[in-house]
Amino acid sequence: MAAFRTRLRRIFATEGRENIEATKALMASAELYGGGFTHVGTDTVFTLDLEAGRYLVLEFLDFEGDRGRNPAPGQEYIRILTVHRPRNQAQTPPAAIVTAREVPGLGPRFDLCGNPKPNRPLRYVNHMRGQVDELVLYPIADDAVTEADIQAFFDDTTPSPPPFDISRWLGSPPLSPGRTATLTPPLSLGRYAAVTWVTSIHDARPLSAHGQHRILTVA
Repeated sequence: MAAFRTRLRRIFATEGRENIEATKALMASAELYGGGFTHVGTDTVFTLDLEAGRYLVLEFLDFEGDRGRNPAPGQEYIRILTVHRPRNQAQTPPAAIVTAREVPGLGPRFDLCGNPKPNRPLRYVNHMRGQVDELVLYPIADDAVTEADIQAFFDDTTPSPPPFDISRWLGSPPLSPGRTATLTPPLSLGRYAAVTWVTSIHDARPLSAHGQHRILTVA
């Protein structure tokens, strides 16, 4: 567990080539199954396909320095979850499916099938090749915000206000390639920016800077 803590901390503490190496080291040593992002006052229900065995349940923000509690190394929230016997239960079909994929000639993108709805499951699928990825959803208050505004935010190398409410994040933490998570985030009617802060294993820039973002309308 100590080695895992060190690898995960290194991802959030490095840039450039060192960040690429840190990401690859984590991918080679751990399978990421996602979970649920929440902010204060909210809950997210999520369903994962797990085989019998032991898994680590953790608070990602504990590894992200001042963004979270910033505990001392070794004091991050990590618990062991033991799955004894997987159960096949009927699940409510998702209202929408968001798929992360690499589009030839364009780069990483989010595909959308269906229409996100309040209190209905949303499925997230990582079809990226050799790349972990996440789905972060932020509400957009300004009706004038476009995809171009989101791209400009990620292209900007100087700190600038995001075109979405960065304090109210929902969605799924990173999934390993080929993994799927079904979640029911507390979405309200309106528009959300679907983005990812996960960095590319090719140049260490956020995948959203390469165009992997999308505006979702919850109706």
